[in-house]
Parts: sequence; structure tokens; C-alpha cells
Amino acid sequence: MSNDEKRTTDVLNQLKFGTILVKQKINGKKYPRRFFLHEHEDFISYEESRKTFGKPRIYRIKDIDEVRSGFRSRTFDQLVRNGSISVSEEDLAFTIMYNNHRNEVHLMAPDVTTRNLWIVGVHNLIDQHAHKSQRHLITEENWILNYFREADKDRSNTLSKRECRRLLTNSLNVKVPYTVFEQLFRKADKSQEGLLSPEEFVGFFQLLTQRKDLYEIMKQYTENGRSHSIENVHMNVDELLSFLRIVQNQKLTINVKTHDGRDQIIRESIEKPEQAQELIDEFELDTGFRQKGQLSLDGTLHIFVNRDLASDIQLCKERLDNNQLLISGFRNMLLSGDFDIVNPSHARQIYQNMTRPLCDYYINTSHNTYLFYGQLSGESNPEAYNRALLAGCRAVELDCYDGSDGKPIVTHGYTLVKPCSFESIIRYMEPNLFKTSPYPVILNIENHCSLEQQNEMARILESILGDQLLKEPLVHAANPRYLPSPEDLKYKVIVRSRKTTKATKPNIIIQSEDDDDPIFDPPSKRMQYNLGELFIFLQNVPYRDYDYAKHNYSSWHSSSLAETRFEKLSRSDPTSLILQTTWRTLRTYPGGFRQDSSNANPVTAWIHGIQMAALNFQNEDDIMPLCYGKFLDNGGCGYVLKPTYLINAHETDYNPLNPKLDLDQAKVLTLTIISAQFLSRSKTDISDIPDPYVMISIQGVPCDQKIQKTKVIENNGLDPIWNEKFSFNIKYSQLALVYFSVYDRDSFTLDDKLAYFCLPLTMMQTGYRHIHLRANNNDLTHSTLFVHVDIQDDDDDDDNITSTRF
Repeated sequence: MSNDEKRTTDVLNQLKFGTILVKQKINGKKYPRRFFLHEHEDFISYEESRKTFGKPRIYRIKDIDEVRSGFRSRTFDQLVRNGSISVSEEDLAFTIMYNNHRNEVHLMAPDVTTRNLWIVGVHNLIDQHAHKSQRHLITEENWILNYFREADKDRSNTLSKRECRRLLTNSLNVKVPYTVFEQLFRKADKSQEGLLSPEEFVGFFQLLTQRKDLYEIMKQYTENGRSHSIENVHMNVDELLSFLRIVQNQKLTINVKTHDGRDQIIRESIEKPEQAQELIDEFELDTGFRQKGQLSLDGTLHIFVNRDLASDIQLCKERLDNNQLLISGFRNMLLSGDFDIVNPSHARQIYQNMTRPLCDYYINTSHNTYLFYGQLSGESNPEAYNRALLAGCRAVELDCYDGSDGKPIVTHGYTLVKPCSFESIIRYMEPNLFKTSPYPVILNIENHCSLEQQNEMARILESILGDQLLKEPLVHAANPRYLPSPEDLKYKVIVRSRKTTKATKPNIIIQSEDDDDPIFDPPSKRMQYNLGELFIFLQNVPYRDYDYAKHNYSSWHSSSLAETRFEKLSRSDPTSLILQTTWRTLRTYPGGFRQDSSNANPVTAWIHGIQMAALNFQNEDDIMPLCYGKFLDNGGCGYVLKPTYLINAHETDYNPLNPKLDLDQAKVLTLTIISAQFLSRSKTDISDIPDPYVMISIQGVPCDQKIQKTKVIENNGLDPIWNEKFSFNIKYSQLALVYFSVYDRDSFTLDDKLAYFCLPLTMMQTGYRHIHLRANNNDLTHSTLFVHVDIQDDDDDDDNITSTRF
């Protein structure tokens, strides 16, 4: 164990012991409680007060988004202003944000040391959880024994057959045939008592979760594989090398330093037996196989018997430390990040040219960012900005109005949405502006403020953002007519808004071409000079046709298009749209009829070159995964370079509605959906075992859009196997997204989506790949799909699709 690991363990042990913290409420009430980290490190809670009738709240580590020091929250800000807390106590304060920044708990420690202990500890827990995948969990005795403890209703420290069968249906989401269950139970029950101890349950769990699909693959690619059982089948170095080169087309991921000190990922082809041996040394956990230069499937399983739970856990740890509680080297390897379906050199680093003009990039963009729920009620919340920024968003929206106290507010005009101060939003999101990306953040300001409050907005922006705020013009090194690049604008905040001197009559309902909604305009729309001078590059102007724009607009003039108008233009005059995106930025946003915060499909905007397709990040609908998938590319920095034929559309005559153009490399994508592992139910209160099926959708230009789905596997969310093959002909491969969705078939209501994953076709690795699925809110899960991917050039360029089963 390294020194850092020892320090982390020491910190977490102190949190498990617990400390007195004061829980602060916005009304000024204080609740001292002993907060502690649960012994299994999966949640934080506090000891129940004798005067409290309700159960203490549990803060699960998987739900915690951020831990924040000091008074950087609206609740603490209000308490300070009310005099409930002294400014001098800021060093004792911290806030835990959870549930996608929708909820928060505000705490005061007795001293700075204790406060810092909790902050460091929670940071470590968040980081550990973010890096734990199925590969790690299935070797953790705590994770496996959590199932045991949950099923042990009578606290006997054993599981009967009845308890075990309930566990399978209630927690592991599988209905196992009676004969198969009896066979597994007898094999695990080494004491022959008809009960499973914790160690025997670990053996039962590993027998249950053996990967029969991987066994078939190993039998196919090893010389004597068909003569070996699932327990002793293995690959030698030469067989592994052949598998990696011919079947996987696998490359090794190597981290290097560039000449200027930056981290860079390079990919090295696997050509030598020594490289295969290195993988065996890394992933094979069984010492015997490893020393022989062999990669096993399920290794050696050691089951031991003890009736004391504390001793059981300790023995499990000893066996794990001694490489005796194992998963296979082959499974371990295929579940690792480098063998994921996502190309790590595209997902883990910024690899694209970032020195081109801003208009040459797709930009991750949010609509009405201040909302957490629907469009008509709720509240404007600064934490919604933090959620969007930490999810990779680089362009956020603020709808600004005059506040009654002379300070500007952000709200959805003329709705029941409660306002929030403009200053609080800028202040609370400032620390998170560049956490996920160094490239510019764009503030789309829909401005309805009076001259006085516009002046106050300018003061707030300058005082909080300081040098981060772009206040002086930058010109392109080669040509001042071009927009600067993301590289030029690193760590800068750009204001995008209207700049007009024309006054309008008060209380008139108008629909502006560059506003999101019909509004009652304030008496004046004249811009105060010191606010207007911040609108350097992205000055919002009405959208006009190409000829008008070419003669009257410059590259820093930007236009917004409502969903309905954009759809009409994309059908009637797509060329004008596309050509304008080659030299200036355009933005689309959801129509006003989407009061439920639903989203339009952004792919339509992207294939027309629109840089900013604004989406309601607050909605967990079927559309948001397209955004997460699109901007998974280029290291998740929020800027993705458009294809050359879109950048140079004035030369290529690109038109997404013309399938006869030959501008991209057409591909044939062949996907075999093999199996899934550890699928969860869509909701915790649903009692039915999932009946899963997989839907594969290709999203791109109209001629490439196709949907196919597998058959339904009944009563099995644990390890359903499909083995179904699908083939897709894709003409515009650089614009195609591949969207995997796992659904639970329901005969009486709409099918529930259990999990998903979406990625660009250009990021897919070929061969046998696991897909680490995401929850509907984009949280990480331990669920996986296992697929085989083949991508070939389409020389015939046909437009057929087939589905077969084998």
C-alpha cells in the first residue's frame, strides 16, 4: 500500500468513527448530529436524535456530486446576511451537493481540521466511486456481501434456499430454473447444511455470474479450448497475441509527455509476444496461470467456511490479497478501460486541432440553464449551472430581468418560476467554469433589463470573473475577419447577447428573432456602453437569408433560431443555413410549446452545421444521451471539430438531404449484441424482473437513420444472452451517432428504458467490446452490454439493413 493509500485509509477510518457536525437550515435552525461514514463506505449518515421520530437521512456516495468548502451556497449566504452565522466562521463550513446538484446539506464543523478531514474524505470517496466499474465491484467482498446482508432477513448470518431464491429475483433481477438453482446451491454449500455462509455465498455468487459467453469465445480462439471446462480453459501467449491482433485489432494505450510537458495518449500496435505477456501480468489474478504465461477465464475459486461474519470478511480480504478470490484474467481484461468500446485516445484527451475559428466547432450548449424541472414553475437555481458545466456544457443561458431591489435577476419571464439573483449565479458557477475543459464558456444572455440594471450586470461580471471575462477584441492571427479559435480563448468567458439602440413601447408583447420567448419588453432596450463593450464576438442579431447576412453581418454576428423556424428553414433553404455556419455561429433552441422541458433532436441541427444546438439539460429524456454521446469525443472538452465538408461547404456543396453526394467515407457497421450483465430495474419500487431487449439507433443524416432491436429475454436482468447480428450501411460516417438503449418490455404500459450508451461511430473500437451503460440521468452504472463490432469500408454504398440471429 502506497503512502497516499495509507493516508486515504486513515482519513476514511476517522470518518467511520464519526464527528459532531451542525446541520444548518435556511431558517437558522441548527441540528448537532454525529455524522459518520458507513463501515462499507457506501453512504454517509448521522446518529438519530432521541427526540426525532423519523429515520436519519442517508447520503449515498454514488449520489454525491460535489463537496464545497466555505459559504459557497445560497443557504449559507442567506444565513450570513441574516446574522445567523458569523463571517468569521467560514473556515468551519462546507456543503455536500447531491442528486445531480438538486439537493444539498449544509454543515458546520467544530474546527478547521475536522472540516478539512470531511472535505478530503468525501472528495476521495467521490473519486473512488467514479473509477469503480463492474470489473472492480465483482472482486470486492463488501459489494458481494451487501447482497448477502440484504437477503439475510432473520440476521442468522446464513442464507437458506428460500432467502437465496428471493435474493435472485429481488436484487439480482433473474429467475433461475429450479434445477439450475439446486445445482449451484449444492456446489456452493460445502458444509452440506442446506445453508450458505458468507464465504459460501461468495462462491455461489461467482458460480452464478460465470460468463458463458466468454467461455464460448475462449473455446473458439484456443487450440484445445473445447476440451477444457469453464474453470480451466485458458489462452497462452501466442493464442492471446493472435486474438488481440486478428480479432480485436487491439492497440496498447501509452501515456507520454510531449516536448512542452503536456500529457498525451498514444496507441501502439501489439506485435510482440512480450506485449501479450504484459497484459497477462496485468490482468491475470491467478498466480499459477500467470507464472505459466496463461490467461484464464474464471481462475481458481476458493470457498471457505466460518460462521462469524467479522471473521468471514477478514478471511475474504486475506483471500483477495493473496489472489484467491478471483475473476478471470480474460474477463478482467475485456472489462478494462482500454478494451472498452470507446477509443481511449479520443475520449481521454483533446486530440483535435483547436486552432480553427470558433464557427468550425460544435459547442455543447444548454437552454434555460437556470431550471431544474419544467418551464412554468419551480425556481431559478445557480446549482443548475454547476450541474450543466460539470456535465461538459460550454454555453449556458441566462434570462435577465430587473430585480425589485435594483439588482438584476434570472427567471423565466411571465411564468411562476421563482427568480434568482444574477450575481449569485455568476458567483456560484465561477469555480466550476473550467473544471471539465479549458476552452471558453459562452454566456447567452437574454437581456430584458433597464439601463441601470444592465450597468449592474456589467459590474457583477467584471468583479467576479475578472481577467476571465473577455473584454478586449482578439483578432485571428491570419485574417481579422475570422473568429478566434478555442485555443485563443482558453480560460475565457464570452458574453453573447443583443446590442441595440432602438427603444420599444412598454408592455408590448413581441417575438424577437433572437429571443427564446414572447416577452413584455421593458421601456428601453438601449445598452449601456460598458455592458455593450463586453459583447465582442457573439453579438446576437436576427437570422436573415444568406445574401443579406453576407453583406450585412460579420463573423462575430450570431443568430438564434427557434425549433419550429429552424425546421422550416432546414427543409426550404438548407443551403443558406449551412453556408452561414462556415463563417459565423448559429444557435437553435427548443420551441415554446415544450413546457415540460422536452427536447428537439439536436442531430438535425448538427448535420446542418449549427454550432450551438441548445438542450434542456434538466430533462432526462431520450434526446439528452445524443448530446452526451456527441461530446464524449475530443476528450469531453465541449468542443468537437466539424467534418471538413461542412467547414468548407461553400466548396463541397454539402446538403444532408442529397444522398447522392460522395463526401464522406461510407462504412458498413456490423454489430452483434451478445449479452448484458447486471441490469438494474428502471425504478426501485418496481417488483417485476426485467424482460430486457436492446434497441440500436443510428442517428445522422436522413439516409443513415435506422433503428433495429433484439428479441426480448424474459425474467433475466442479470445475464441475458441474445447473440443477434445487425448490419448498417452508413454514408456519412463522421456525422453518425450509434445509440444503444436497453429497455424492459412491459405488456400493459410503455416500455421502460433501463440504461443507455451513445457514441460517435468514429470513436468505436472493433472486436469484442463491453459497453459500460449509463443511467437515464447519465450517472455511471455497473451494468454492461457485451457486443462484437466490425466496421468496413462500404465499396458498394448500398442502403440495406439486415438482422439475423445465430
